[in-house]
Amino acid sequence: MSCRVQGLPLNMMHFLFMSVTAAARLDSFFASTTRQRWAALGVSAVLMIVLLGLFPYQHWDFIERSSILGGIVRKAQQDSEWWFCLVTPFIVAWLVSRMRPALTALPLQGSWLGAPVLLLGMVLYGFGYKADTAYPGYAAGQLLLLGLILQLGGVPWLRALFFPWAFFVFTWPMLPLESLMAVPLRMWTAKLSALVLNLIGVPVTQEGTGLHSAADELAGREQGALFQLDVEEPCSGIRSLFSLMMLSALYGWISLKTWPARSILFASAIPLAMLGNLVRMVLLALGCLTFGSDVAIGRNLDGHQEMSFFHSMAGLAVFGVALAGMFGITAWMERTLETRAIPPPRSLPAAVPPRQAQIWVHLAAVLLIVGGGLLYCARMDTAYHVGPLGLQSKMPTLLAGYVSTDQPMTAREKATLAEDVRIDRRFYTKPDRAILASIVLGGAEKRSLHSPDVCLPAQGWMVSSSRPITLDLGGGRSVEATLMSMYRDVEDAQGRRARLRALNLFWYVGSDGTTSASYQEHVWRTYRDAFLRNLNHRWSLLTFFVPLKAEAAGLEDPFAEIQALQDTEAFVRELMPSLWVP
Repeated sequence: MSCRVQGLPLNMMHFLFMSVTAAARLDSFFASTTRQRWAALGVSAVLMIVLLGLFPYQHWDFIERSSILGGIVRKAQQDSEWWFCLVTPFIVAWLVSRMRPALTALPLQGSWLGAPVLLLGMVLYGFGYKADTAYPGYAAGQLLLLGLILQLGGVPWLRALFFPWAFFVFTWPMLPLESLMAVPLRMWTAKLSALVLNLIGVPVTQEGTGLHSAADELAGREQGALFQLDVEEPCSGIRSLFSLMMLSALYGWISLKTWPARSILFASAIPLAMLGNLVRMVLLALGCLTFGSDVAIGRNLDGHQEMSFFHSMAGLAVFGVALAGMFGITAWMERTLETRAIPPPRSLPAAVPPRQAQIWVHLAAVLLIVGGGLLYCARMDTAYHVGPLGLQSKMPTLLAGYVSTDQPMTAREKATLAEDVRIDRRFYTKPDRAILASIVLGGAEKRSLHSPDVCLPAQGWMVSSSRPITLDLGGGRSVEATLMSMYRDVEDAQGRRARLRALNLFWYVGSDGTTSASYQEHVWRTYRDAFLRNLNHRWSLLTFFVPLKAEAAGLEDPFAEIQALQDTEAFVRELMPSLWVP
């Protein structure tokens, strides 16, 4: 005979009581603010570690895939200028730890604005994984961190963590920016160095990014007899610029209180880096005059430049001058801009406490988006398929009335280009025309080729125009190419000024005969075909340099370029049938 309480069996009452108690405990567990914070922090940390530090993302060495972080470590080992990228995450962690009291007071509200950001980040992550390139992965890492802050913390958390999130961008080695900005900075450094040296009584001649001691007929010295300096990429300021920008952003955030002052200090990193490199080049020139080039610069051993102790110490001038300028600008702004009354921050509306299950729903969405993206990446083809060369590498000795001489790769080209890049180059001449034809055969690395519109200005040529043209190759085949018109002014021994003009015609050829007229287009086709067709092009660069006769400046023949282009097009039509892969 069972006991009853108000009509219900006792065991039923016991079951209902235990169910209500368990539900209350479960509700209390999920409603705990501490557990919500630790869950959000733990899931975010695990996902970022997996995405950036563990997941095999790219074939950095063309043998096996390694993570994004592994690629950054590899780059830092190859070039010590990028070691600051590995320090950045620790600085970000330190910045966030300093904000801990303020962050503790902020509730986890979550915002669905983070969902599209996370989706975009995973799309970029998957694109970079399939295309086997790290740069979309870098952008994905930055976006995914933003999406996590928004999705789990909400807009108030983004406001609080905006600077640490923005500072995280210095984690990524910005090699495309290095290539894009290096030549302009090299040119500016060379111009300013030549101006300063001539002002202080050291006559120099600038040729592109090169500085040569001026000729002295009375002393019997030729141009470059005392020193020959070249503002190469390590001396351009771009590599020190990234680390100086990081330091200026961090120092401004710590020492200054207003955003205008911080912005001025951050922007000053660019001119300060250039000023430091200007001092460096002046010191090297003066060192050559005082101690000789072997002591001031170093010796050239079999095409490799051995840096001297003086050269290394002069390199410290970049950071010495930049840091001194940074401290001086900060002190000035502290006395001027930041002495004004700073208006109190606007009070934000009180945060609405989230519903108990809301954060867990946002957390589930994060796991669904990121986990689904990782699962999709894991199912992709991870093999690295490098296509064959689209051109044959041997040009004929005689062609269409031209005779030629071989122009082998120089020691400097071998040191600058990747090991598997080759150059087949011949100088074709006939009585009324000369054409330097070059085929640069790219390596397995996607971006192993350079662009003529970057290299030639560094050699002293001024580009007066650059335009796309359509070349008729005969047999119903045509190609889009880029035509550059260039000039440079020179002086003869009597001081008379003459202008040299030249044309340069170039385009890129991919593994399957795909052609691109510009460097940027060939990069885009590389990533597109790697993603859509699983084809990693091995590109070739065809370039034809056509010098024109020297003329007096201002008296150039307007028809000379037209005739040179017609001769070059006829030459290319004769040459190309022997280069296409059958």
